[in-house]
Amino acid sequence: MGCCFNRRIAFAVSVPSVDSAEILKEKEKKTVEGKNNEDEMNERVLENDPRNVEAVKVVVYGKLRRGKCKEAEKFMKKLIDLEPNEVEWRLLLALCYETMGYLSKAKRVYSEILETRPLLVRALHGLATVMNKNNEGPAAVFEMLNKALELAINENKVTEERNIRILTAQMLVVQGNLEEGLKRCQDLIDQNPRDFRPYLCQGIIYSLLDKKEEAAQQFETYEALVPKEFPQRGFLDDITLAAKGTSRVQFQRELGNQFSDQKIGK
Repeated sequence: MGCCFNRRIAFAVSVPSVDSAEILKEKEKKTVEGKNNEDEMNERVLENDPRNVEAVKVVVYGKLRRGKCKEAEKFMKKLIDLEPNEVEWRLLLALCYETMGYLSKAKRVYSEILETRPLLVRALHGLATVMNKNNEGPAAVFEMLNKALELAINENKVTEERNIRILTAQMLVVQGNLEEGLKRCQDLIDQNPRDFRPYLCQGIIYSLLDKKEEAAQQFETYEALVPKEFPQRGFLDDITLAAKGTSRVQFQRELGNQFSDQKIGK
């Protein structure tokens, strides 16, 4: 089953902060000249000082930058051993498993994170995505998200509650339910009209429905509200430009998604 939000969009919209998926992409933008030698040097450092955290990080990022997730795996596990309370390394390991197609391993790591951090939206999103890729069905995905939402409400975690509602709207779109996704986004706008994320989601959905005028209105509001310092703004701005300047089919291709006939309303 294809999805309407690719990995970077969903992460960026779910949580207004830098995340594991962004690390993978941002590292690709940086110059690679001389990095191989630096990685080799740090691997030699680790032979003599295996608990050198900074050296391990450099090796991990270097291998990820070159697409060597399998080689990076053992170093990420070392980071987890060295910094067991740092959830970022577990998220990164799960994302790498997902990237390599090891869905069962990715699901296990995301689930382990959620055992101690049940409202961590990046882990919730990762688990939902893996469940979707594994064809576990909408019922299982939304049951998991609804349990997290109930917990957030019961514990009066307002920020987490809103993030999970946004994630749920995204997953509705991933499942092909664009109209319900629009409705959920509108509910979020009614609750807090200053949050740029639901406007961006609606703009993307309208673009996928080939409703250019409605999409343009949502993107205009998004652009007015998104903070200039938002870490992923450049990437999201590129998405809005692609949506405005291309046909529906081209935009779908730009996002790297595949759609079945029933995914787009007639």
